[in-house]
Amino acid sequence: MNWKTPTIGIWGGISPLLAALTLLIATTVQASAAPWQQLRPVGQGEMNWLWFKLYDATLYSQSGRYKLGQYPQALILTYARSIEREDLLSATAAEWQRLGLGTDVERQRWLGQLAALWPDVQAGDQLTFYVDKGGAGHFWWQEKPLGTLADPQFSAAFLAIWLVDNSRDPALTRRLRGQP
Repeated sequence: MNWKTPTIGIWGGISPLLAALTLLIATTVQASAAPWQQLRPVGQGEMNWLWFKLYDATLYSQSGRYKLGQYPQALILTYARSIEREDLLSATAAEWQRLGLGTDVERQRWLGQLAALWPDVQAGDQLTFYVDKGGAGHFWWQEKPLGTLADPQFSAAFLAIWLVDNSRDPALTRRLRGQP
């Protein structure tokens, strides 16, 4: 009996395994890509309080234009200073109250959900709020998912803090919406 060594050798058996592993890695990388990376910038600006810069803000949309309630959209805040989670929550609550957004019950529910998600932020940290086509809001911190609030009313109320005409900083609102 004449036994011949296969010509493909050991590498022939590993090649399909290597191809499958490469495909798995490529799929995982694509699935973990931040969804707002497919969006186009609409506008950007910075928020200041007195003479202190708080953060830079950039708004993104699918078309590169702002249209109320047309999703997906993303708002990225890059903080210039450290801010504790409680202060972020307090400022959010104050703006919703000032703007008359949501009922008292809704605002309390939303704040409870945010309290469970948001960290304290440090200078250089990035908090991203991505609203998908269905209106669900997804928070990311440093490009890591924090959690989702599936309520489209929450998404609209959260974005309104920056995008309504009577926002705290109308000049920032115009810049974010891509207006002169």
